[in-house]
Amino acid sequence: MDNKDTLVLADGTEITLESSQGMGALCVCADSHAVAGILWDKLTGENLKEVCIRDAAGRITGRYKDMTLDHITGRDNADGTVQLTLCLREKTYAELLEERVAELEAGQQTHSAAIGDLGKAVSDMEVIERGE
Repeated sequence: MDNKDTLVLADGTEITLESSQGMGALCVCADSHAVAGILWDKLTGENLKEVCIRDAAGRITGRYKDMTLDHITGRDNADGTVQLTLCLREKTYAELLEERVAELEAGQQTHSAAIGDLGKAVSDMEVIERGE
């Protein structure tokens, strides 16, 4: 049995950890540069909204929300594998607020477009009623 912890992303992706010193230093070994790139691509904002750490027995030992990839470092190993250190951190209040404002603005644009469409429909109905 492998005695390693696992980082589980929001989409269910499981990343085996070689070691860790907290969320700011998660060490991962990738089989190649290509695999390291695929792993990096998985570390999206959506996948880091909620993550957990599971121990070798499958027990959740930590659950984290609103994380972001602060930075990642890597080095080539002699055997062709790639050693990565993932540095995750909680999003700051300002980052969370920026996301919320962006969501609200997107919603407002949708509402504004719908109101414009409704106004056009009412105007078109008036024209039809008047027989123009």
